[in-house]
Amino acid sequence: MSRYSSLPTILVHTPSMTPRINAALHWAIDAVLGLSWTLEADEVAFGSSAAPWRFQYGGAPVEGVCYMKPEGLLESNEVQATPPDETGEERDVLALIFWMGSRMEESCGDAPRDAHGRFDPRGSIPMERGWLSKPVCENWAFELGAAILGSQWPAHLARLQAEYTVEPTLDVDSAYAFLGKGWWRTGGALVRDVLRGHWTHALRRARVCRGAASDPYDTYTKVQAWHAAHGLTPKWFFLLARFGAHDKGLPSKSIRLQSLMRDLEEGHQGSVQWHPGYAAALDPGVMETEFQAFKEIMGRPPTASRQHYLRMAPGQTRRQLVALGIGHDHTEGHAAVIGFRGGFSRSRPWYDLENEALTDLMLHPFAAMDATLCRYMKVGPDAVPGQMRSLSDSVREVGGTLRLLWHNESLAPEGEWAGWEQVYPNVLQVVC
Repeated sequence: MSRYSSLPTILVHTPSMTPRINAALHWAIDAVLGLSWTLEADEVAFGSSAAPWRFQYGGAPVEGVCYMKPEGLLESNEVQATPPDETGEERDVLALIFWMGSRMEESCGDAPRDAHGRFDPRGSIPMERGWLSKPVCENWAFELGAAILGSQWPAHLARLQAEYTVEPTLDVDSAYAFLGKGWWRTGGALVRDVLRGHWTHALRRARVCRGAASDPYDTYTKVQAWHAAHGLTPKWFFLLARFGAHDKGLPSKSIRLQSLMRDLEEGHQGSVQWHPGYAAALDPGVMETEFQAFKEIMGRPPTASRQHYLRMAPGQTRRQLVALGIGHDHTEGHAAVIGFRGGFSRSRPWYDLENEALTDLMLHPFAAMDATLCRYMKVGPDAVPGQMRSLSDSVREVGGTLRLLWHNESLAPEGEWAGWEQVYPNVLQVVC
C-alpha cells in the first residue's frame, strides 16, 4: 500500500510485463517513492488516459508521456556479471536498479568468495564505481520519480527526505563473557586460564561467576539508556546455535539467557529476534532446530532473522527462512566493507533469481557493522563517528533508513574492543 495514498496513482504501460519489470517497478515506485502504480496493458487506453502521472517502459513512445527504452535485462532471464550502461541520457535506470538490487553479480558462478563462502565485495563493480557508499538504487529511483512527477517532484522530494530514520540492531553472539555457560565450559575455561598462566583472567572469571563482579558483556542496561535518549527501539538478534568453532554463545537451555531475552522484549513486542548459527545457513535441519529453540524460549516464533557471520547461500537459505514463516531478513550488508550492499537503505521484498519471482520476504539492509570497521577496515575508535556521518548524510539525502549492526561485546572495552566503549553512543549522537 502506498505511503502517500492521497497522491495520484502512476499509470504504467509496458508491452510485456515480466517478473523482473514488476520487481523493479515495485522497488522504485512502491518501496522508495512511496507511491502506488497500476498497469495499463492496452496501449490505446494508456495513450488516451487522463491520469496525471504516466510512465511507459518500451513500445512505441506515446507523446507527452515519460518514456524509458529498455536495454534488455528485464525482458530476459539472463544473469549477467556486469550492470547495464549507467551513462547517457537514455540509460535504463529500472534495469540498473534490478541488477544492483537483486545482487545479480553475486549469483554468477565465478563470483569471488571468502573463507566463509560469502561474496567478497573488494574489487567488485559496485565497490570500484563508488556505489556502496550511497543507496544508489534510491538515487536512481529519485531520478525516475523526477521524470514522472515533473513539476510536482520538488514537493514530493521534501516528503521523502523527511522520512529519514535510524534503526539500531544488535547481534548477541555471546550474551555473557563468563556467566551462564555451565560447569563444564566454565571449569574447562578456568583450567585453560591456569595452564596458560592467565591468572588475572582466571581470577576475574571466578569473581564474576561468584557474583562478586559484573560480567563485562552485560552491557544491556546502558545500551538501552542510550537508545532511549534518542527515542530508538533496537532489534536484538540472539544466537541459539550449538557450541562450536564459530558459535560461542550460551546454550539455548540456559535459564540466564532465556531470562535476558524475555526481559529485553518487555514493553517492545517483537524487538527480540533470531540469529541462525553458522551451520544453519546451509543445513535446513539445523535451522529448524534453532527455530524451535527460539519458539520454546519466547513462546512465539521469530518473525525476523539475521544470519550469523552474514553467511548464506542466498536462494537456498532464504527459501528455508520463508518455509519457516520468517518474513524479515536483516542479513543484507557486507562483512569486509561498510555501505549499501544492494543499493538500498529502505526495505524491499526479496527477488528469487533462481525462480524468477518477487517474494514476500522483506530485506532490511544495514549500512555498517562494528566488526567490519574494527577487524576488516582497521578504523580507529575515534574515526568511526566520522565514517558513520558520511553514511548517514547519504541516507538523509534520500530520506531512507540508516540501520546499524553492533554487538554487545563491542560495548565492553575488552581485548580487540579496547577504546570502543563510547564509540556506539557517539555514533548515535552523530546519526540521529
